[in-house]
Amino acid sequence: MEDNSKGTSDPNSGNRFSMSDVTAEAGNNPRANLAPPTELPQRYVVKDIGGKKMLTCLEAPNLTVLIQAGFTVSAATARKAPPGTIYLDGVAQSEPFLDHEKKIYNLDHHEGCVRAFTLATCEQALVMILKGLDLRDREWQIYANEPDLDTILAIWLIFNHQRISRKEPMYLRFLYALVRLEGVIDALGLELKELSALPPEHLRRTQRVIDFLRKDEIQLKKDGLWEEVDFLEYTATILHKIDRIIYKSSEFTDFKGIKELARVDLTGDRLVVVVESDTGIYELEPHLNNLYGTRLGLVVLQRSPGTYTLRRMDLFMPGDLETVYERLNFIDPVVRCRSQNNRWGGSSDIGGSPRATGTSLTPREIVQACRDALQKPSIRLQAAGLLKAAMLVTAILAPAEVLRLFWHPDAWFSKILFGLTLYPAFDAALLVIVLTVVFLAILSYRKSWQYGLSLPLGTSWWLILPGAVLCGFLGGIWQPDISTWDVHLFKKILFLVITLPLALELLFRSLVHGLLARSARIQHCSSHWFLSWPTVGSAFLYAVYIGYRLLLSSGSLAEVFTAWTTANIFSAFAFGIAVGLVRERSQSILPAFLFHLITAAVVAAANGVLP
Repeated sequence: MEDNSKGTSDPNSGNRFSMSDVTAEAGNNPRANLAPPTELPQRYVVKDIGGKKMLTCLEAPNLTVLIQAGFTVSAATARKAPPGTIYLDGVAQSEPFLDHEKKIYNLDHHEGCVRAFTLATCEQALVMILKGLDLRDREWQIYANEPDLDTILAIWLIFNHQRISRKEPMYLRFLYALVRLEGVIDALGLELKELSALPPEHLRRTQRVIDFLRKDEIQLKKDGLWEEVDFLEYTATILHKIDRIIYKSSEFTDFKGIKELARVDLTGDRLVVVVESDTGIYELEPHLNNLYGTRLGLVVLQRSPGTYTLRRMDLFMPGDLETVYERLNFIDPVVRCRSQNNRWGGSSDIGGSPRATGTSLTPREIVQACRDALQKPSIRLQAAGLLKAAMLVTAILAPAEVLRLFWHPDAWFSKILFGLTLYPAFDAALLVIVLTVVFLAILSYRKSWQYGLSLPLGTSWWLILPGAVLCGFLGGIWQPDISTWDVHLFKKILFLVITLPLALELLFRSLVHGLLARSARIQHCSSHWFLSWPTVGSAFLYAVYIGYRLLLSSGSLAEVFTAWTTANIFSAFAFGIAVGLVRERSQSILPAFLFHLITAAVVAAANGVLP
């Protein structure tokens, strides 16, 4: 590098940087100096992630940087941080450490060390990279509390660790000199910068580069504006300036403007990502392999809002795209069985979103659907989901039971709903409906079809009606004794045939089934017949409820396990299976309610309640 206005003639510098570039951006207004140059692609962007502004690099989308003034954590907190955490330059109040097992690193030379004998943060980062650090295996969160040059250089090195690893050492000598000199200055001060051991002329040039990179920081602090600066935007600008110093523009001829929109881990060594790019999926594949290595199992390319291409990158990955299409078609509100052409679909290796309308799913919903489709739920996960559903059912039924046992309505209730509110059993059923609807309104937002809150589709579910009625007739449904109720026939029908079936179907076939179907495969109107986990789980909880009703009516646990009452419980489970299949095949709760209504009418008539 020569100290003149011409481009560098030093082949070891590996750049097209000149000293005129160093001084060209100097000016009187420190804020005006933050506009990034345009010779190289702007790879560093600030975006909102989970409600927080983060800095990321388009070539390392799994790395995010949070810079918050004054942010620190204790040594104990740092050691217990989530895997994939890197603390920089004073954030962790601890000695420097590398926890490779937990994937937690603290690059620092403040607490718990002799500063004069410890490498600066940027030097520690460079040493880790030269020792083979590869950060492509997971998502990493990098924390800093002030963007001084030592910290910014460390961030640049971490973002560019793949490019540094691919370059030959002779092309990185200027980078080594820059990091070494900044490390010496940051740790020991300017008076000892000769310890960098750089030749005098090289030392002078490298010092001018450091001065150039720190110019804005010094001016902002001098003007008292440092605390008002957006640290992330400032850091992105300095990172881009370092790009201009270290790289040639020719090194980015293969650069693809990729923006990662969402990602999710499938297994310990496979992931699914949604990316945005104006490049075709086949042209993008080599670049994706550089970004993600061998971990990329499935990529979803957003070509335009609502339009996506799915590409299976790993042919040996468990599962196939057909399963993914099925899951996406289930959760996508624009896809219904009546529209056979406007669906997610394609081959086993590549496919896309609905052609006519596109999709209304967000990138996050798409990757979660891919994970649910390709990961076989474990028994532990299914048990946990069933337990959560059982707790929700208890939260709804418990108030209804308290109302049924202790509610004594006043006379003015006799004018409401034809006087049925005088009977606590009817009030309890109404309360179940109200509470279930409240939970459904909360949980089914933007995905009401997953809870069967839509019009029925298909007709094959009618085949199940005889079996459902038979199971219900054998004791699969519960009807309380209302022989003492002084009500007309219409009121009996309203309670036994309409209100009670509606309450139970909304609770078990809509709410419970919908909860269990969040991460499980279910049928649809044109799929083959099979028994899904949501159907089995909701039927099991329904049978438990019927057993509870039998226990209350008999007053003895021993009597519940007699031959007849045990048959009732098994009939209830079979009835739950039958109406669960109906709910899935029709994609609606209405046919399940209709089958329960018909069965309730048959049972009531057989018991002499209805003529």
